[in-house]
Amino acid sequence: MKTPICPFDAKSGVLCARCDEKLHAGSITQDDVDAAVTLTRVANKNQDIDRFTLARGARVDDDYVLVLRGQDVMSVRANPSLAERIEKEFGHKVHYVESEASERGLVESLFYPARVLSVNQFYLPDGNKLTKAVVAGRSSSNQKINVEKVRKIAKAVRNIELLVEFEQR
Repeated sequence: MKTPICPFDAKSGVLCARCDEKLHAGSITQDDVDAAVTLTRVANKNQDIDRFTLARGARVDDDYVLVLRGQDVMSVRANPSLAERIEKEFGHKVHYVESEASERGLVESLFYPARVLSVNQFYLPDGNKLTKAVVAGRSSSNQKINVEKVRKIAKAVRNIELLVEFEQR
């Protein structure tokens, strides 16, 4: 498995001098280290995970966000028992995001399995950028989707200010 830290550090949970330097320099975060160590622990028990590439890990409130390659995200979604095993090891809800996804792809993966109808970017007069996502259905019918959590994850992972609307069709 490829992680932001070297394989020995991911297995032992102790950072070598080089990875410790990356942590102090800000190239990686403590969340990256924690995610790499935990995912490596799961990979020891499952060979499918051993082929994953973890680009980044982030903690948003009590949830974890794993930024993986697209094919790795698809593997997890296709195997619910694997997703359950990962969540059990992390001890919290885990969200999966594709590392090479476009902004639209990121938004779609955060709202999965709900259907995203459109994603548009707006530039505000003060120079900031706002991304608006229109999701199919009503907010009351999508109660499993925590919109505030999705907004926080988008901000943490890609620094996207997200505005969400639900459209009834």
